[in-house]
Amino acid sequence: MKRLFKRADFLLIFVFCLLFAAMFLPRVLSSDDLTARIYRDGVEIYSINLTKVASSYTIDLKSTPAGLVEVEKNAIGYLDADCPDKLCVNTGMLTRRGQTAACLPAKTVIILTGGKKSEGAPDVITY
Repeated sequence: MKRLFKRADFLLIFVFCLLFAAMFLPRVLSSDDLTARIYRDGVEIYSINLTKVASSYTIDLKSTPAGLVEVEKNAIGYLDADCPDKLCVNTGMLTRRGQTAACLPAKTVIILTGGKKSEGAPDVITY
């Protein structure tokens, strides 16, 4: 009687299962906490867990030009900046993972990570 699967076939299936698990395991184990990371000159200066913020507060970025960031429960955004165009302030409050606000003259960036993916939300918004 002829065998349907050989030992090499089972080994190949096992390797594919391991690759599949390795690709999707980080998504399963990722935290649901919404985290804001603030960078200045490419160096992370703050990491804030937005889901655990009790009351709103303001952070002075101590950059040139000056900038203020408002932190609220599940939201963060530039409150004020001394840059000429104020695009960072006009971005508004960031509330979902993947959102980013940047003040290029001050060389600061806010990036949201973690949290649950919003269903039906657009992947990219351009101006």
